Amino acid sequence: GLATVQQFLIPHLAPIAENIVNKRLFKDNKSLFQELAQAHEGITPSYRLVSQEGPSHNREFTVEVLLGDKVVGRGQGKNKQTAEQEAALLALQHRGWV
Repeated sequence: GLATVQQFLIPHLAPIAENIVNKRLFKDNKSLFQELAQAHEGITPSYRLVSQEGPSHNREFTVEVLLGDKVVGRGQGKNKQTAEQEAALLALQHRGWV
């Protein structure tokens, strides 16, 4: 019954949930990267569109995220927002913040 399910799930899910909360993984990558960049380096990240390729119905966007004038991540996606999120994730990973 329910007790058996709880006995199994809680030990397995509690550490995962704790990690999500402690590392703030419930936030989107851009928000998390901005927060951590400001906290660790005192810099607000900026995003720069590098390229957009393909026909209008099937574009591929490439975006870089910068801290100051240094490129710290590059992402691609079907829209700018997705590319920015990917760039932020790569920057977070590169810095060891996630």
